[in-house]
Amino acid sequence: MAFYMNVKLIDQGVIASVLKMPRVIELMGDAYAELSAGTVDSPLRTALVNEDGTVLYKPAYSGASGIFCVKVVSVFPGNVEKGLPVTPGIIVVNRAETGMPVAILEAGYLTSLRTGAATGLATELFAKKEAKVAALFGTGGQSRHQLEAMLCARAFETVYVFSRNPENAERFCRENVDIAGGCELVANPDRKVLKRCDVITAATTSPEAVFEWDEIGDDVHVNAIGSLGPKRTEISAETLLNSTVIVDQRAACLKEAGEICLMRDAGLVGDDYNPPEIGELLNAPELQQKPTVFKSVGNAVQDLVCSAEVIKATEAHNIGVTAEL
Repeated sequence: MAFYMNVKLIDQGVIASVLKMPRVIELMGDAYAELSAGTVDSPLRTALVNEDGTVLYKPAYSGASGIFCVKVVSVFPGNVEKGLPVTPGIIVVNRAETGMPVAILEAGYLTSLRTGAATGLATELFAKKEAKVAALFGTGGQSRHQLEAMLCARAFETVYVFSRNPENAERFCRENVDIAGGCELVANPDRKVLKRCDVITAATTSPEAVFEWDEIGDDVHVNAIGSLGPKRTEISAETLLNSTVIVDQRAACLKEAGEICLMRDAGLVGDDYNPPEIGELLNAPELQQKPTVFKSVGNAVQDLVCSAEVIKATEAHNIGVTAEL
């Protein structure tokens, strides 16, 4: 006799209605604490690559959250020209006690939200309290949530927006006045303003550094969340070597972060290079050595804590569509 599974289908509209940035920043603190404490099972992701892009398979399990999950997400930069998302994906969630599939979540929006929230958490922890000026490199699908998270973390008065295409920076500033509030968004300024920036966030697909060490101030905090892969880097080696580097997961960054892998390949750091994880510094006193650089390659535990929160909310309020499979 056939057995049918009831699986909830959760689209980005539902996710947006139940997950707000301040709460997701809190969830990132929980996620990174669990990751560094070793209380979640989060194997390194599997990447399959062709000439057009990368498909990533990212599993995680948490007894505290009561679920298994796996995210399947693609990174295809050429999708921009095709009118398609650059990072489409889904998250499949299974109950911890039975292994039964319980939900499928749209992952593109959730990935952007939680990646922004990681930047928000790092900015809360490592940027100076009186930070007023920031820069954002990149205007793609991740950038709106990067801006939102920075504004949640600090009361910025000005954010400078940089893009290789000046029209994209101008469009981004126009389209995001709703979340900017009293913060002024300035498109494509003279790069000399980087010396004034308290925080710089890079969210690009650039294969090389988007700014140089001599362009930035000596007390800046940098968030680096783009440029996927061991041969791509948004941040120059000189910047990293002169900064306190913090990572989301050490093992993953040592394998996948181009910023670190390229330095190691060039002999600029040894095989014993051991940057601290953000989860190890959540309760540490404010770091005195500046600049600071937070390098994130993303981790499935971020998706897990967000998925658990979404499922809890959808069950409590009976929202989302249930499919019988």
